[in-house]
Amino acid sequence: MLHLKNETIALVCSENGQGLALLDRQRSVRWELDATTLVYGTSSDLSTRQPMVPLAARVVDGATLAVTLGVGEGELVLLYALHDDYVEVTLPVSPVDDLHWAVLPGSFVPAGEPLKLLLPIMQGMLWDGRGEPFDAVRAEGSHTGFSMPFIGYLGEHGALLLTSETADDQRWWFGKAACGRVWAANVQIDSLGSMAYPRVARLYPVDADIVAVAKRYRRRVQERGRFVTWEEKLSHRPGLNRLFGALMAFIGYCRDDVDYVEGSRQLKAYGFERALIYPVRFSVYDADIRMGGEPPVSLTPEAVAAIKELGYDVAPWSWLNEALDDGQPATQASFRRNAAGDVMKHWAIDTQQWYHVCYSLIEAYERRALGEELADVTWNHFDVLACVPPLECYARNHTTHPCRPLSRTEERTWLRKVFEVDRARGLAVSSENFNDAYSLEMDIGSVKAWPNYGPWPFWPVPLTMLVYHDSMLHSWWEVHNYNNPWHGRTRGPAQFEYGGGRPRLQAALDALMGCPPDVFPFGAQYAYTGRGKETFLYKFRFDDPEVQLALRAALPVARLHRRIGKQELVHFKILSEDGYVQESAFADGTHIVANFSRDTLGEVPGVTRTAQTGVVSLLPESWLEVR
Repeated sequence: MLHLKNETIALVCSENGQGLALLDRQRSVRWELDATTLVYGTSSDLSTRQPMVPLAARVVDGATLAVTLGVGEGELVLLYALHDDYVEVTLPVSPVDDLHWAVLPGSFVPAGEPLKLLLPIMQGMLWDGRGEPFDAVRAEGSHTGFSMPFIGYLGEHGALLLTSETADDQRWWFGKAACGRVWAANVQIDSLGSMAYPRVARLYPVDADIVAVAKRYRRRVQERGRFVTWEEKLSHRPGLNRLFGALMAFIGYCRDDVDYVEGSRQLKAYGFERALIYPVRFSVYDADIRMGGEPPVSLTPEAVAAIKELGYDVAPWSWLNEALDDGQPATQASFRRNAAGDVMKHWAIDTQQWYHVCYSLIEAYERRALGEELADVTWNHFDVLACVPPLECYARNHTTHPCRPLSRTEERTWLRKVFEVDRARGLAVSSENFNDAYSLEMDIGSVKAWPNYGPWPFWPVPLTMLVYHDSMLHSWWEVHNYNNPWHGRTRGPAQFEYGGGRPRLQAALDALMGCPPDVFPFGAQYAYTGRGKETFLYKFRFDDPEVQLALRAALPVARLHRRIGKQELVHFKILSEDGYVQESAFADGTHIVANFSRDTLGEVPGVTRTAQTGVVSLLPESWLEVR
């Protein structure tokens, strides 16, 4: 056997490269590489997998373990470099011509201990392996993809954090076999058809705790220089202070005959001192569109000014990742093309079909828009720019990458420039999906799952806010408002649910995570009928009973957020065995307990009674501040 060690970590494997394990010497946990997850592919199809076969291993320079793996007729070498508190795993530039993707380095299990997985899907998921077998490959974002590039492996006595250090060309593979084995692994995919640059991952042994995993990842983000606090942001963009304690007020995509100014005044009279009203108009390449039969919402400059006079912030709906084919040469020239040279279809509504636009062309449009039709907005919400993972563009006529294809890394850089245009004007930047690839460029990311526990396989946990609460907001998807039940969904083989229309439950989650509340107080929106691309229209009004229930649940959450919105989330714990009772704490000492169950709790597990509070009890789907 080969041994490589320092005071905290040891690496071991046989001389033929088999049986690789990382030993956490501080916590006495042995993390064994699951050899069944050592796979690669010779096409872009990640479901067609071939095994990487360990052939040999040797120690290089006294601090690196080099493991040779057979891939078909060729060989790869993975380098495991031992550092003080982590192991860095590198896949050098591939000498195998037909290699299109490879797992780096594979999945791990704690020897002799049950394994739980922390997967940063939406706000974060804890999975103990229950549920039906499945096999999933996910990208970043995309609602059910990863919001942060890491995996947490939890044992009873220790945990292992895997971070992806090269995150532009990657996927995430996780699942459960029929035998009950579970796994999660990082997959590095080709860039423009080849594995032409080194790929890197890191392994950090940490305590067996959700918070410990999240906080070690937070430190890694800070080490990379990709973390900025609210206080730092406010020094450059003081208007961001209005985010804290604000109501996220979605008013629908579609034009309506409602009085938006009067509705905003009603929100103010209700007690919402701050609100983020959106969208007040659409920023699109072609506004001649219909959704549910109606054109896009478009408030007049006078209406926008009146809403701003209330102290509220207003944002457009910036839908710039795709365009309708209007027959104009300039529009058609902006379309992204795949490796076969074809334009790429994306969204569709009724008879309208949108096509992907190359992201490298968006920055120039955004600069013009902010100087013209968007000159009066105070924040900006982008549709799917942070949601869709970066793509390649093989168009040869784009001035930003003339006569050559555009890589995902280049596209990521261009997208950051788009967000930077808004930041430079002092605006808050929001986009669909919480995606920390844009942690310096964004302020608000969306999409959260309902806090369902008990028999549900995936248990939502606040990973995003344990890392980023004092840097970013995590909101609901724009149509998952407290009062809006039209867009609920169950994902995977009944792994988790996400949606809107459950005000008490959603408010309790927002209080626990320290997030702003979200209501659709008035306006019009479209949804799909379930018959292909066909849509219908629905509306809300301020006096609707469901809106009033939502506002009642939202107001105390907004007031809480005004106090703690800039604070670090420092503590999280699941208090009950069924998962439904949880607690969190913020850096200023604010302590929240939430009951996500449908039962009244006469006593809350783990919460001490005091002379001031008496018996701590919680109504169904409710939260409580405990001091």
